Amino acid sequence: MKYYFYFTSRFRALIFVLSLTLSTSWIFAQADNPCAATALTVNTSCTYTGGTNAGATASAGVPAPGCANYQGGDVWYTVTVPASGSITFETGLGGVMTDSGMAIYSGSCAALALVACNDDGGPGAMSLIALTGQTAGATLWVRVWEYGNNNNGTFNICAYGPAPPPPGLPNDNCSGAIPITANATCINTAGTNATATASLGVTDPGCANYLGGDVWYSVVVPAGGNVQIETTAGILTDGGLAVYSGTCGALTLISCDDDGGVGLMSLLTIYGQTPGSTLYIRVWEYGNDSNGTFSLCATIPPPPPPAPANDNCVGAYPTAVNSGGCTSQTSGTLVGGTPSIQDVNACFGSENDDVWFSFVAPASGSVGISLNNVVGSTTDLFHSIWSGTCPTLTLVPGSCSDPNTSTSLSLTPGATYFLRVNSYFSLAETTTFDVCIQALTVCGGASNNDWCQAPAMLTLGAGAFNASTSSIYTSDTPANLNSIFCGSTENNSWYEFVATATTATFDFASVTNCFSGIQAEVYQVTNDVNGCCTNFTSFSNCYNPGFATPGIVTATGLTIGTTYTLMVDGFGGDQCDFQVSNWTASGILPVELVGFYGVTMPQQNKLSWQTASELNNDYFRILRSFDGENFDEIGTVDGAGNSSSKLFYQFDDRDVRSGTTYYQLEQVDFDGSRVKSELIALQRDLEQMGLLGVWPNPTTGMLTIELNITEPVATSYVELLDAKGHTLIQELIRVEGFGTMTMDVSHLHSGIYFVRFVDENGVTTLKKIIKQ
Repeated sequence: MKYYFYFTSRFRALIFVLSLTLSTSWIFAQADNPCAATALTVNTSCTYTGGTNAGATASAGVPAPGCANYQGGDVWYTVTVPASGSITFETGLGGVMTDSGMAIYSGSCAALALVACNDDGGPGAMSLIALTGQTAGATLWVRVWEYGNNNNGTFNICAYGPAPPPPGLPNDNCSGAIPITANATCINTAGTNATATASLGVTDPGCANYLGGDVWYSVVVPAGGNVQIETTAGILTDGGLAVYSGTCGALTLISCDDDGGVGLMSLLTIYGQTPGSTLYIRVWEYGNDSNGTFSLCATIPPPPPPAPANDNCVGAYPTAVNSGGCTSQTSGTLVGGTPSIQDVNACFGSENDDVWFSFVAPASGSVGISLNNVVGSTTDLFHSIWSGTCPTLTLVPGSCSDPNTSTSLSLTPGATYFLRVNSYFSLAETTTFDVCIQALTVCGGASNNDWCQAPAMLTLGAGAFNASTSSIYTSDTPANLNSIFCGSTENNSWYEFVATATTATFDFASVTNCFSGIQAEVYQVTNDVNGCCTNFTSFSNCYNPGFATPGIVTATGLTIGTTYTLMVDGFGGDQCDFQVSNWTASGILPVELVGFYGVTMPQQNKLSWQTASELNNDYFRILRSFDGENFDEIGTVDGAGNSSSKLFYQFDDRDVRSGTTYYQLEQVDFDGSRVKSELIALQRDLEQMGLLGVWPNPTTGMLTIELNITEPVATSYVELLDAKGHTLIQELIRVEGFGTMTMDVSHLHSGIYFVRFVDENGVTTLKKIIKQ
């Protein structure tokens, strides 16, 4: 017999409601109390998980949390605190629930302690709680409910914390240095400094802008006692490199390098080490802001060339001090030069190929030094002056000079000093040069406003005067100037006036063609019997805003009829043009020669020069020599007389010869006084391929790039790089054989840049330029 049951619609509805009630009660039996809490995953960012409190009841035995109008209907989650101890809980919109409450508890599910409670810290009226300082690995309980328990339903929830720190590198410190082997040829070892930290207990190496992020390697010195370390770019394209002897607990720096390798990578050749001893190699990225992969290798270099006799200060070549002009010069070479025991990081260059000269300070105690006729594998030299007795020497303050000319004041008359010359970047295999030392006047300088004892004369009245902080001005810091001036001086100039009132105002109406601007101050200056400045007393504000902007220097408390001095300097050595209103001037340095450049062309040698301003400038004589000593006039170019604008001049020498040709510029005033420029040397050798030259250098705008290539192909190009190796401009080659191309850099800030030529085989040639 079969039985059939029929249900009315009302009875079916009752069954459905009962079924739904039983179903939801069973669902929340797992999460409706803390001991049945649902585990919640902690991610590195908010990744929502769906939840609901529909049908939830009040948790028995757990006190109300005290926020967000708790009336029951709560659900529970648990999380495990990540290693950082920091964790954030967030409920989000997108469900039925739009106003949540949330509380966090520690302890155990049977004995909970309230940690935090929140109502509306999240999106809309939802909740958010951020915790720090929690115990890693501990369990926290998360309680979620709806404000007032009258609109329950679905909601979103997430827990997140910071990403775990990256794993450390095994060679992050010297103790974990990875051994590499010195081979006959370069066999690269892959490396990385990604996630590397600064080495503890090891002094900064002193080059390549070390800011941490270093890794370590070691190498056993081969039988010959010589080893070469070279790094190659990967993601890391601007490397620093230092080599140490000793042990990891007591390291001694041997040498440090920035850009001695290919591109902006590093290379060091270390001679004279003990065979079988271990050297430690430190590698980092310039500025520690672009870390990543690189390669390095150790090779056995050929025996070094014999060291010159003046390789150390005990063999310094005696050099005469000229009373006028460079009538006597001493020749030198860096070929075979090795590091001296004196501080290899005393100046900014890599002092690992230095040679020494000695001289006796003249009666004035002031000398001018120039390195002339510089030719060879590098012409970027550095020099400095040292006092004392070999080998115990002390660097003369302020004597470090990257330019090949410098002045040194306040030397002890009759005392012997030592001149140290080295290449800027690394070993110079073929570089030669001449040293010229000249005695300056009793107060240290020539009779122009470059020096305190010979200021330009200012007169108050209608009009204005124009001047500059050109690089032709040197640093003059007599007496107590350094101790009372608000900044450092690099290219200061001097202006004198007689007070006509108790207050004098200098309105720098314009400061242009520079980035950092000027700094200026008014002093009363006392002089000795020789007219030298011996004491400074400030009578004005010290104007140095740190950027190029007009401004005012106001001197107060002046005595009418008394003479005072205005000093103007480029902030950080910046080269600015400026105009001062309501004053006129006489005696400003007649011609500000910004640069004298030369480049070889197919049919001529092209010479160019630039002046920032001119006063009574009659003409220029162009002088030429084929031996660097005997010069002949080959032409003249008229000057502008008087000018406060930048002017450009050119001269073509069509009598060209192979080998080296030397040029010098002589400026002649209307009164017959003359000033000569530094020498420049042009080498005509068209067998060289690639990047031959970049001019003018320094530049203010347009660069001319001289090339000699076999054929233009799509994979050959010229790049402009900033000091950190970032590519700013890239142009494909469109010339074949010998030719030139131009590149506009006028939009760039002042600083150091590099022009790089890359041929079709990936071989690069690099030239450093200075953008003014």
